[in-house]
Amino acid sequence: MLDDQAALERVDAHATRDVLAAFPAQCRTAAALHPEPAPPGIRPRAVIAAGMGGSAAGGDVVAACALERLDVPIVVHRGYGLPALARPDTLVVASSYSGETAEVVSALETALARGVPAVAITSGGRLARLAEQARVPRVALPGGLMPRMALGFLVFPLLATLDAVGLTVASEAEIAEALGALDALAGVLGPARGAASNEAKQLALAIGDAVPVIYGGPLTGASAYRWKTDLEENAKTFALSGTLPEMNHNEIEAWRAPAGKGLHLVLLRDRDEGGAIARRFALVREMCATVAAGVSEVWGRGEGPLARLLSLAYLGQWTSYYLAILRGEDPWLVPTLEALKSRMASDERR
Repeated sequence: MLDDQAALERVDAHATRDVLAAFPAQCRTAAALHPEPAPPGIRPRAVIAAGMGGSAAGGDVVAACALERLDVPIVVHRGYGLPALARPDTLVVASSYSGETAEVVSALETALARGVPAVAITSGGRLARLAEQARVPRVALPGGLMPRMALGFLVFPLLATLDAVGLTVASEAEIAEALGALDALAGVLGPARGAASNEAKQLALAIGDAVPVIYGGPLTGASAYRWKTDLEENAKTFALSGTLPEMNHNEIEAWRAPAGKGLHLVLLRDRDEGGAIARRFALVREMCATVAAGVSEVWGRGEGPLARLLSLAYLGQWTSYYLAILRGEDPWLVPTLEALKSRMASDERR
C-alpha cells in the first residue's frame, strides 16, 4: 500500500507528503531568518524557550544541542506564565507558529510585566500583535503549515536569536551539515522510494498495529519525544517515549508480559552516546525483545548534534506519515485537538 501512489493520495487528501518533502527547503529558508530588530547583545544568564506542542519542539532540539556546549541553561517552558527564573537578566523566547497559542501569549505578557527581555518567533496572530505593540523583537515566519510540520521554522530562528546574544549553539559549518543531511534524506524517505529500501516505510510496516515506544539517549531523547508527538498527531495512535539511562530506573520494570506484547520498541541511537549508554541500549534491546511485538533501531546522520537530531526528527516525521496511511488516517487533520482548542477559546470568551 505504501508504494501505491493512488492509495497515498486517497488517504492523504491534504498532500502532507508534499509538505514533508519540502522540509529541507523549509530549513534552508528558516536558516536565513533573524529577529528584527536585533535583540540587545547582552549575554543572558539563562534562556527560557516558551512554547507548546510542535512550537516547543524547536526549544527541545536547541536545548539538547546546547547541553554540553553552553554554560547558560536553556529551559523549555510548556505552560502559562513563566517560572521564577525569568528575571531581567534572563532572555525569554516565545515561540508559537500560529501566534494563537494561549500559553505562549501568556508567557510573553508575563515577560513584559516583569521587565524580562523577550523575542517572539511566530507567523502572526495574537503573539505577533503583542510583540509589535510592545516593540519586542520578532522573527516573522511564513504561514500556511501545521505547527508540527514547521520544525525548521522553530529551530533555526531560535539558533539565530541565541547567536545574536552571544550564545552560539551551532556553528555555520554544523548548520550547513544539518541542511545537507536533510537534503540527502529527502531523496530516500519520500513516497517515490519503495518500501524495500525506504527506512521510514520499513519502520511503519514494522510498527503496524502495535503501540510504538520510542527511547533515546542523552542527546536523542529530544527526538524520541518528537517521534511520540508526531505519531500521536499524524497517525492518531498512542505512543510512549523515554530517555536512557532514566528509563532503566523505572520503566524497564513494566516491560513484561502481557502488556509488553502489544508494544513495538524503537531505539534512537547516537554516534557519541558513550560506552555506558551503548551498553544500556544493548541490554534494553535484549530484555525488551523477549516480550515486545518487535524492536527497531535507527541512527542519527552526521557529525554535529544538530544534524543528528534533525535527521532523526525527519525520519520520525515520515514514519508517522506512513503509519497514518497504513491505518487509514489523514495525517494533516487533528479534529480532536482542534475541538478542544475551540472549546477552550469559547470558555475564555464567556
